Parts: sequence; C-alpha cells; structure tokens
Amino acid sequence: MVLGWGIIGCGDVAEKKGGPALYGVPGSELIAVMRRDVAKAEDFARRHGAKRWYGTAEELLADPEVNAVYVATPVDTHHHYTLLAAAASKHVLCEKPMAMNVAECRDMIAACDASGVKLAIAYYRRTYPVVQKMRQLLQEDAIGEPMLARINLTSYYNPADPLAPKEWRADAAIAGGGVMFDVGSHRLDVLVYLLGDVARVAGFSGTLHAGYAVEDAVALALELASGVQAVANFNWNVGSSTDEFEIYGTAGKMLARPLEGGHLELYQGQTLVSAFDLPRPAITHWELVENLVAAMDHGALLVCSGEDGLKTSQIMEAAYRAAAGQCTIAVPASAGRLAQRKVVAKRHSSAPVATVRTISISHVLSGKTHRYTLSRLPLEQWHHVTEIGSRRPPCNTGQAQSPRAMTE
Repeated sequence: MVLGWGIIGCGDVAEKKGGPALYGVPGSELIAVMRRDVAKAEDFARRHGAKRWYGTAEELLADPEVNAVYVATPVDTHHHYTLLAAAASKHVLCEKPMAMNVAECRDMIAACDASGVKLAIAYYRRTYPVVQKMRQLLQEDAIGEPMLARINLTSYYNPADPLAPKEWRADAAIAGGGVMFDVGSHRLDVLVYLLGDVARVAGFSGTLHAGYAVEDAVALALELASGVQAVANFNWNVGSSTDEFEIYGTAGKMLARPLEGGHLELYQGQTLVSAFDLPRPAITHWELVENLVAAMDHGALLVCSGEDGLKTSQIMEAAYRAAAGQCTIAVPASAGRLAQRKVVAKRHSSAPVATVRTISISHVLSGKTHRYTLSRLPLEQWHHVTEIGSRRPPCNTGQAQSPRAMTE
C-alpha cells in the first residue's frame, strides 16, 4: 500500500523535517498540502512536488488520493485536525506535543480507533541512532541495573516581541505551555522509551527571566514505575546551551552529551570502555514515515503511537499540577532569604518585578488556559507529589495559602 500524504500546515517543521520524508521514503507519496494562505500553500507544493494545494483542511481531506495526513500545525489545532482526519478515514502522523492536554489526547486516540486508522506522534528522537544504542546497552545490562536518569536541557529564547505571530511558542493559548511543552517533551518521551513509565512527579515551573507568560524554566523530580529515579531541567533562560541525557546504573553509566549531536560515552565503574558518535538522520522524520509504511504493509508496531504520545502529556500535565500546588518542605535556615531575593525579569511590558516566591504559570488543562499565581506562600511545611493520571487537586495542609487559579 502506498501512503498518499496530505500535509495540514506548511510551516518550518513541514519544510525541514516532516515534509521531505513524506515524498522521500519508498512507499510514500506527497499528494496535497493545505495552508490558509493559499499562495504559500502553492509555493510549498511546487517546491516539494505535491500534486495539489488547498486553503482548507476539508478540501484536502476530500481528496480521494490522500489516505494519510501529517498534522504540522501549532499545538492548539492538533486535536481538531486529527478528529477531522479520523472522521475522513485518514491515517494520522501528528506533531508533538500531541495535544493541549490529556483529555484531547484521549479524544484523538478514541477517534482514530473508532475509524480504524493509525495514529502516530512525531516524537522522532526515539529513532535517533544514539537513542537506539542506549536502548541496546540497557537491554545488554551494560551499566547494571538502572538507578538514576538525569536530563539537562538549556538554551536561550526571549524574543523581542513575544506577541508576534511567528513567536507562537510563547503564547500558552496556542502552544499549550513553554519550554517543557516545546522541547522538554521530546526528552520526557525518550525517558519513557528507554526506562519505562513514569509513576510520580514533583517539580517547579516558572517564568524567571523572559518577557512572556509561558514558563522559561522547569525543574522536575520523577519516580518511574520500576523505581528508577530521574531529575530533569528544561530552560529557555540560560545563555549557554546544554543537551545532556545520562543514565546511571549499579555497574556504570552512559552519558549522551549532546544527545542531539549523537555522542555517547559508556563507563563501567570509573573506566570509559566505549565512545560512540552516532549522528541524527539528515531528515528527522524519515524513520517515522518508514515505520508507518511498514505498519500498513505488514502490521509493524508504531514507533510512537497515540498511546505513547499520551504518556508524555500525562507526565507534563502532572508536572504542571505539582508546580502549581507548590507543596514543598521549607528549609528554615534559608527560606527567609529566599523570600527576600528578587528576580529581575527582563520583560517587554509594564509587568511588575516579582519575588522568587511569586510565580506565574500559564498552561492548558481540560481545554482551558489557566494562570496560577503563587503568592508569598507561608513557610509551613508542605509536601506534594502528583501521581501520573491523578485528578486530585494540589495539596494544602490547611495552614498555607492555596494558589489562585484564574481562567483567562
């Protein structure tokens, strides 16, 4: 079976990552593209060899040669276009993160299941040679029993005009969240792919520096179902870029530094026993498309299914809930100093400077955008960990002030 693709959304991701794979992989053909700006849709189609172009998704989905759809739009429309494609009996490859919230993810899975079509999510780092090597080494017990994973991802993103249309990543109503949603989601997906499901998460999330409402910093502590512990930080407020993914075991460690660059070091005890340089594919989505062709031809399992994409969204939603709850244990010797420290946010608006203990978080839960303002919490002892999939509200000891949730 030849996959005849239609692309919904002809922006940078389709231009550089997803699009070329759709017409490059054997058994896959680019039939049509859709963009609301029809002139830009035509330009994309001509440059990439698509047969037709459209200005609406409905027109593309009515094309009889299209039997699969690549949803390459911003996050707020993933749910809508996936449901439309499923209703039209088209297979779906959807960009990451899967949707704005867990409820939307479940809808997408249910719609595709009901229509008997495949749903794949573009967490393409699973296919990186370095990640595949890490998976192989874990299966071979090369570092003994895994005990700890550490993710450190930093970069700098602070656009002069965060409200400009091209800066939609800074708009929670479109992007769903900030640095964790946009780039942290990829690393959380790799964590699950290599080490299994996450059971519990605790953490902090805030906008510490940048001039937008979504978070520019997230720090998480995670416990996996296997008992393995993990720590992760995602930052858009650090001027020195870092991309580290490390796994530590009872007999050694493996260090992917940088993960994107494909350099991997394997240690047994204190000894470096192997080093690998495994660059990423030139076209990042190539193996995802190959996998979908194989799934249609002979029933191969999807590299990243809708259920896999849901797991990452569950982790992120739990992390945001935990951060909004701000249930922590105060350290008396330093908590007073923390309350007085000022964070000078380089904003492009008249927003007041906030203290460290006043944190605004914008993200999307249950289809609505919320902003949680955590205002000068007292120093009573708090503790909270959010279980993955839990619907219970953030904890409150009865003494400390709860966050205020304001629907925008």
